[in-house]
Amino acid sequence: MAFAARTLRLCLARSSATMPLTARLQTPLAMRITSTSLPAAQSISFMAMRGYAKKAGGKKKGNAVEKEDDADVPLLFDQKQIDERMSNANSSLKEQLTTIRVGRANPAMLDSVRVRIETESYNLRDLAQVTIRDPQTLVVTVHDTDYLSAVEKSIRESGLNLNPLVDNKILRVPIPKPTKESRDKMAKLVVQAGEQAKAKIRSLRQDGMKQLKQDSKSQSSDDTKKLEKLVQTLTDKYNKSIDELIKAKVKDIQS
Repeated sequence: MAFAARTLRLCLARSSATMPLTARLQTPLAMRITSTSLPAAQSISFMAMRGYAKKAGGKKKGNAVEKEDDADVPLLFDQKQIDERMSNANSSLKEQLTTIRVGRANPAMLDSVRVRIETESYNLRDLAQVTIRDPQTLVVTVHDTDYLSAVEKSIRESGLNLNPLVDNKILRVPIPKPTKESRDKMAKLVVQAGEQAKAKIRSLRQDGMKQLKQDSKSQSSDDTKKLEKLVQTLTDKYNKSIDELIKAKVKDIQS
């Protein structure tokens, strides 16, 4: 502004110098401002304003670039994946419960048996075939009779309260009639299996919530809240399914 004022005074001085003395005395001061002096002052003011506008424009452009960069950040949460993982936990529980049967022969009863041969441990299913002879008896046919005694020992020491009998080249496994004590023990195992399945569901829920917390930096709060509600809905759904499976299995054992 000081520079503009000095320029204006210089223009007035030049204008006055070119006018006759009598004209300068008769002309009011305001009329001495010539048409050439005003554009100069206006031009100076405009140039100063352009400098500030350019700076503001650059800032807006910078913000736009930052938003575009945020939009390119990949989201971690995958709705389909968390649903599948919770479903798998539920399916694993169903398979586990099929191995818990009281008083009735079922080949799945021996799925957990491991056979020790020298320094290695093998799944019983890899060494033998298990079939049902009658509702109270399982038959174990070992592929290699050299391992017959090892298989017999493993079944006896498995903690399943089974006493296999060697019958020529096979093993007969009588299923004892259930007692109240054995039923209560089995029911307790079922409840424990259900709690383990629920713990898995809780862990998956926590993973999903952590992913959504990180994704909240790249998506709206409304979207984040909707997905958090979805995770909770899935959690409630599979926990309810687990409760129903456990309740039905305990009832089957106690009947």
